[in-house]
Parts: sequence; structure tokens; C-alpha cells
Amino acid sequence: MIKILPYTEKYKDDVINLILDIWENEFDYKDVERPDIYNIPKFYQKNKDSNFWLALSDNKLVGTIGIIKKSDGSAHLKRMAVKKELRKQGLGEKLLQTVLEFSKKHKIKTIYIGTVPENTEAIKFYKNHGFKKNSFVPEGLVVSDNPICMKLDM
Repeated sequence: MIKILPYTEKYKDDVINLILDIWENEFDYKDVERPDIYNIPKFYQKNKDSNFWLALSDNKLVGTIGIIKKSDGSAHLKRMAVKKELRKQGLGEKLLQTVLEFSKKHKIKTIYIGTVPENTEAIKFYKNHGFKKNSFVPEGLVVSDNPICMKLDM
């Protein structure tokens, strides 16, 4: 059974390892600065309008997702990650649903997600959940030479 709960420092190393494994080993995005993954509380839990969640199976980390609300009422959905062997089994939907429910409670008007062209499965996932491609890439959303930005109006 999968449990989704807010981030705790107990899982710090697991979060770092999961995210780096996906970006560096699956997509070969090495030597990219990712300061947020080393200090989740500072970036995602600094106020009540942002957060970061963990998906756990038998107390082992299997997924992550975070959201950062911006001053204009929009938010950046970041660090959605699911262990490779558990993809396409509904875990992504559970993580996204957690963020959508949180966003409604916190009056977020638009959610932006950024990724890279190589992440075709994520792009398809977000399209299937109502996100549309967006030419505007908000500052701080993606560190890439060729980002894909999508948005969902709530």
C-alpha cells in the first residue's frame, strides 16, 4: 500500500538519490545545479502555501512531488519523480491528486510544470491530466537549454 505524506528529513538521502538517478542516469542531465533537493524545507516548506510530499511503500521512498506557490497566485510543480519500476501503476496520479487538492485549498490559480523534451512519458502524462503546452517559461521553473513548459488553469 502506498502512503503519501509531507516530507521529513528522515528521507533526505532517499529523495536526493531518487531524483538524481532519474535525471542523471535516465536523461543524462549531469552537472546541473539542483540546490532544492538538498534542502527541501527551505525551498518547499518555507510557508503554508508550498509543500513537498513523499510516496512510501513499506516505508521505502517510491515517489516525490513538490509545489511552490508564487506571489501572483500561480505555482510551480516540481520534482515529480516515480521509481522506474513503479511507473504506469497509478502512483503519478496519486501524487498529482495530492498537489491538485492542496492547490485548491491554497487558492492557486495556475500550475506550471517544466521538463525536458526527452521526458516524453512525463509530457504525455501531464497532457492526459489537462496540462497544455505553454510558450512562456516562468523564471526558476526549469534549468535546461530547451525546456518544455506546460500549465494547468485551475
